[in-house]
Amino acid sequence: MGRDEKRARRARRGWVRGLCIWLVLAAAAAAPPARATAKLPPITVTANTALLVDSDSGEVLFEKNIRERAYPASLTKIMTALLALERGKLDDLLTASATAFADMVPGGSTQNIQEGEVMTLENYLYCALISSANEACNVIAEYVSGSVEAFVALMNERAAQLGCENTQFVNTHGLPDENHYTTAWDIYLITREAMKHPEFMIICNTAAKAIPPTNKWEKERALYTTNHLISNNTERQYLYYPAKGIKTGHTNAAGYCLVSSAEKNGLYFISVVMGAREEEETKRILSFVETAELFEWGFANFSVKPLLKTTEQIREVVVEKGKEKDSVMLVPQKNLEALVPNDLEASDVDRKITPNFEGAVTAPVTRGQVLGTISLRYGDREFGTVALVASSDVERDEAQQVAEDFRNFFDRDWVKYTMAGVAALLILYVVFVIVYNARRRRARMRGNYRGNRRRQHRRR
Repeated sequence: MGRDEKRARRARRGWVRGLCIWLVLAAAAAAPPARATAKLPPITVTANTALLVDSDSGEVLFEKNIRERAYPASLTKIMTALLALERGKLDDLLTASATAFADMVPGGSTQNIQEGEVMTLENYLYCALISSANEACNVIAEYVSGSVEAFVALMNERAAQLGCENTQFVNTHGLPDENHYTTAWDIYLITREAMKHPEFMIICNTAAKAIPPTNKWEKERALYTTNHLISNNTERQYLYYPAKGIKTGHTNAAGYCLVSSAEKNGLYFISVVMGAREEEETKRILSFVETAELFEWGFANFSVKPLLKTTEQIREVVVEKGKEKDSVMLVPQKNLEALVPNDLEASDVDRKITPNFEGAVTAPVTRGQVLGTISLRYGDREFGTVALVASSDVERDEAQQVAEDFRNFFDRDWVKYTMAGVAALLILYVVFVIVYNARRRRARMRGNYRGNRRRQHRRR
């Protein structure tokens, strides 16, 4: 068997093999998602609305009525603090004006700030977020926007920018108003943005703070947090050590509200509980109780697991015109891990492979060359897409390539037409030469005949 015939048979085998692998990849791509098998133990939440979210991925772990309208009470102050941190400087001096006390009501949360009292923005934020002072929010509003009304408009504008679809603020602090509402999901969006500012979490996670004397207050102000998850100054039964911040809220209309975060075993969650009640028999405030229970439920039932590793061999791909190799293995370009229920294994996750070639790959192939993607999902949840790359180099067979180039060259139409034209010209040339030579021979023969006649005539 000749060398060319062997190469032809090898090429045919490679093409067929490539087609088979392509069909397998296509079938894998069309495969339906894996059937959900993970089961989570139930948890009872009596609050009107509740949410538990993984801080790193944004994955919702638990939800209850998270898009239903609810009164936020002092959770409003998270938005007030966000705008102050975005637009102000912590060491700026703020002076409380008379208009900052215009909408205060008896019995509301306060730090007894006085008209004309001067403090830094940072200390006003401590008053607003730790002890929930309503008047501090109005002082901050006038500092940022010039008036409370302008600041409230800014609050609503910023909420819309953050994707809040069912939120309307009418004041800076959350005192009751039927037109002042939000949802657990929208509060989460606002809180998530505020948490991007390190100063916000430092202030929110402070259990107690001493504010220095001011021009209107001769002694230190002692601030104590209203968040019993992070402090046992007034209540010991709620203390939850993994908790970090964030903000409480309470009115008769809103019930007990709490936004918090917690970190444990390398996991970091954010929770929102709104519309909780006080337990009649025990007098326990259930916003604290159910928030801690949500966190423990999440920590006990979820963990970060590797779903895809770079050492994993995904698919073998045929390589045409390769030197010494006729295939290469595809591997993930990077690892992929995700927070999943504890009983979910990597084998339960559906994989969709999408090649970026048809049939086979043509050499040369370099290690790390992207040849497709793999997408992972479980039920309705998508974990991500990772590039698939060649695990090794495959050099090109130059002799085979030259032969292929030679064949391809002569398969081109213009080359065929040119060769046909050249052949036609050669034929015409040959015909011309034959005819020309024939005529010359006849002419010589006639010349010889006449010469012989003359010589014969002379002899006579």
